[in-house]
Amino acid sequence: MQFKTGLVVLLFVFLLSGLRLSQAQQPSQCLAVITEINGEVFLKKVNRSEFSKASWGIQLFEGDEIKTSDKSEVKLLFSNNNLISLGSNSKIKIAGKESPATETTSNVRNISSAAMVNLSDLIPKREDKNDVGALAGLRSVSSEQSIELTSPNNTLIKTDHPSFSWMTKKTYDNYVVNLYNSKGLVWSKKVSENTIKYPENEKGLEFGESYFWNVEGEYLIDTDKSSNHKFSVLSLEQFKEVEENENTIRSTFKNDPESSSMHSVLGAYFINKGLLHDAIIEFQTIAKLNSDAALPHELLGSLYSEVGDKDKAIDELQKALTLSKNREK
Repeated sequence: MQFKTGLVVLLFVFLLSGLRLSQAQQPSQCLAVITEINGEVFLKKVNRSEFSKASWGIQLFEGDEIKTSDKSEVKLLFSNNNLISLGSNSKIKIAGKESPATETTSNVRNISSAAMVNLSDLIPKREDKNDVGALAGLRSVSSEQSIELTSPNNTLIKTDHPSFSWMTKKTYDNYVVNLYNSKGLVWSKKVSENTIKYPENEKGLEFGESYFWNVEGEYLIDTDKSSNHKFSVLSLEQFKEVEENENTIRSTFKNDPESSSMHSVLGAYFINKGLLHDAIIEFQTIAKLNSDAALPHELLGSLYSEVGDKDKAIDELQKALTLSKNREK
């Protein structure tokens, strides 16, 4: 399935293909990404003289330094798939080699390369910069649709029994949900709420197939109809691969199943596989765990834009701008 290359084209080009970095590569190459912060953690960029507060998603380059205060912890995901955990009163200087230079003993965990993607390509490179272009572009899009489909839309899914949801600008008596494949109507169901679980009496979706769906809102003697939205189901081979690698990621973090690092790796993996709605769930969690970080909201804004939910995209980008401004004060 081919996806649009709009707002997120610069964010999601990160298929892992030997991401080990050497000193022979460009010195500006990102070597690590901050995936988790607990307490106060500070960063000094190689071209700066002072430390400033660090946050989730910041890219680290050769010469950058990270330090933690008392009762604090930070986790850094390196390009060689090592996840480095630094505890209280620790310091690390990023070097262009496999083993980082640290002043204290660090906890190192290796993540299977089969389940890894390059998080550094996922993170927008926007240091000290408030880019409002994306937000302005979204605001300029006006929609006259009274019924807007939210999920699934413009994404791959990993289940043959998905739920469907939509938003409305009017109050309707009932909704008729219509699902189609290339051969025509698959099923049509009437509901009173703006969501429907996959009908138990209907055959599950076919792996590897694409589908379209729409919703008709009924009120008085008239109806409104949404536009058609497309989604595809993973092939059976892809499904098995995703299931195996998702289990590998979760197993890697079995001692800390709700860590920001786990959700970061899993979210990036889902994006890499085109599972955008699954990725949204992961980055929603990251945003909650890192309430002062703007980047998770930037990524959520991009994801929502990609799946066609402009209202949520604007909301997330507004949050990102507010958090960025607050950090500058």
